[in-house]
Amino acid sequence: MAEKRMILIVDDSSFLRNALKKILEKHGYEIVGMAENGLETITKYKELKPDLVALDIIMPQMNGLETLRLLKSVDPNACVVMVSSMSSKESVTDCIQAGAKNYILKPFVEEKVIEVIQKALSSSALPG
Repeated sequence: MAEKRMILIVDDSSFLRNALKKILEKHGYEIVGMAENGLETITKYKELKPDLVALDIIMPQMNGLETLRLLKSVDPNACVVMVSSMSSKESVTDCIQAGAKNYILKPFVEEKVIEVIQKALSSSALPG
């Protein structure tokens, strides 16, 4: 059996963190932590070393793009999928250029969430 992939969920809304957690756990992913802002994300990332970070774009203090850039400076190989309610192509494009693997739109569609997460994780599994 494959090992459980560990995911850190970042969103300033506890409702949305829990909704995403429920979907991912149902599909066998392990949620190793949850954060509600950028600084907490960096601290938890260093501590938990997750396989993937699901990162909200719109957050107070430090937005998702700033958090992504900081995360990539800490670990250039960090696997990050952005989570956004905005369909703004510009912000998603900025995040992809900054190193995000893909994005998930809110409200969550379970099949789409799992498809995006699986793709991101398989593309980050580099041959050793």
